[in-house]
Amino acid sequence: MKKALIVDDDKLSLFLLQTMLKGNGYDVLTAENGAEALELARRDPPDIIISDILMPVMDGFALCREWKKNERLKEIPFIFYTATYTDSRDEELALSLGAVRFVVKPAMMEAFIALLREIFEERQTVPPVVLSEAAPAETDYYKSYSEALVRKLEDKMLALEESNRALEQEITVRKKAEKSLLESHANLERNLKGTIDVLSETIEGKGSYAPGHHRRVAALASAIAREMGLTPFQVQGIELAAAVYDIGLINIPLEFLQDANRLEGLKLTLYQGYPQAGHDSLKRIEFPWPIADIILQHRECFDGSGFPQRIKGEVILIEARVLAVADAIEDLTIHRSYRNALPLNKALEEVSSRSGSKYDPEVVAACLKLFKKNGYKMEVEDK
Repeated sequence: MKKALIVDDDKLSLFLLQTMLKGNGYDVLTAENGAEALELARRDPPDIIISDILMPVMDGFALCREWKKNERLKEIPFIFYTATYTDSRDEELALSLGAVRFVVKPAMMEAFIALLREIFEERQTVPPVVLSEAAPAETDYYKSYSEALVRKLEDKMLALEESNRALEQEITVRKKAEKSLLESHANLERNLKGTIDVLSETIEGKGSYAPGHHRRVAALASAIAREMGLTPFQVQGIELAAAVYDIGLINIPLEFLQDANRLEGLKLTLYQGYPQAGHDSLKRIEFPWPIADIILQHRECFDGSGFPQRIKGEVILIEARVLAVADAIEDLTIHRSYRNALPLNKALEEVSSRSGSKYDPEVVAACLKLFKKNGYKMEVEDK
């Protein structure tokens, strides 16, 4: 019984050829790459080897070259059986390496079996030809192959250089666009801040506030927010909201504002509607921050006893909870018509006593730390 070694990394092709040979009386060994095939053949030389070309680890051409170097294997017929046939020089190289045939898949079973018989008959009548390790055809093929690889590499390098130039131009354009965008953003931010400042001054002129009231609230609120670890974006939103949070008071009679703690009935209802009025005035402006909602919620209490919506806890925006504490500290430390200004330590005690009821405990804790441990100082009242 003739023994055949089949080498192919395609499992289906390997199985079909194995089945065909076994059905025609061959004992069959199989391998999935050239290195594995060499190892098998050195231990148990076959009567014929049938190999694919493109395989991992060691391809068919490399296998054939090593095969012909081995004294025990070099006289064993080597057949290339492959579906890879994109260059006429493949067959030329295969035969120059010492292969007896170059067969392209698929081949008819009867014709392939007949070819094997023919090869064995030839081996009995024709003396073997020993080829040199580097036959001219092989040398020419690899020289041409190397030249083609060099050309491809040169083309890729040129394409890469062109891509780099295009990328550099795109980066330059993007940098200019980014610079222009940043300048536009800065201008818009300055214009927005200027508009907010005008509104703030208008509100202070209407109410019973000391000059600079909203600026001091904004400074304290942003300091508390940073102490709590809020993002720079949130801090900026709090600063802007603090400048206009009392905008709804513009339409409230001055006598209501001067007697806010003693209002009742219709007057109280009208007064408690000012956060909603402020929200409605600013909701049409497309701020990147929730300014209108901060204004709406800044008089809400942590326990739900505030106004105008009576929401509580973390349902209230964190920006509004911070603003409520900052506003309370500023309000308690300035003179009002109905009471004298409190010293800062008394104001802090007053706010601390309402932690968890009127104010968010986390915000109160950050505020106390800011003053008592970090040495925060309130801005001096403008003259």
